[in-house]
Amino acid sequence: MANLRNSLIHAYLKDLDSNKWGESDTLQFGYIPEEISDSKSANYNLIDIPGRSEPIISYMNSSPRELSLHLIFMAGVGQDKHTATGDSSSITEDNPQRVKQKVDWLRSLVYPDYSAAGIVRPPHRVLLSIGNLIKSVCITMSVSAVYKAPWDENLLPYIAEVDITFNEVNQVPPGYTTVRAGGFELYL
Repeated sequence: MANLRNSLIHAYLKDLDSNKWGESDTLQFGYIPEEISDSKSANYNLIDIPGRSEPIISYMNSSPRELSLHLIFMAGVGQDKHTATGDSSSITEDNPQRVKQKVDWLRSLVYPDYSAAGIVRPPHRVLLSIGNLIKSVCITMSVSAVYKAPWDENLLPYIAEVDITFNEVNQVPPGYTTVRAGGFELYL
């Protein structure tokens, strides 16, 4: 069980555009999502030639890689004993307030950053890392949260389910050989 817990620590989101590096800049998943959607498509132009029975197909570009996760956060019962930084020396039991904080952290990823006076920055990029399966620099395209009973005395939920969709954004996009080899080349 300890090895499984250690591997879960390797599933996280890290805010890449935050001015400080600390607890609020990393969100670890308390478990590996049951399902991870990973999609990408190629875009082609059809060139019609008079008298030809089919068009000539010309490659144009690819769509962004889209990654979707369904995350569940629960208060109590030891759902997440590690803090957001993963420091096992500071163990906290999740409670309804922590569930709300985690959902708020995810929701913030689709909002612009007004923290610099007079400057509007786009929503922050994140590093999505799930073990050896996914390591990707992404922007968050959508966040949808559903809060579920039971509720505490402040009407905070004990359970929240979040559907989140990311688009991969790379300074240098990976090519055929990198993807085929299963490699990760991160250019932060």
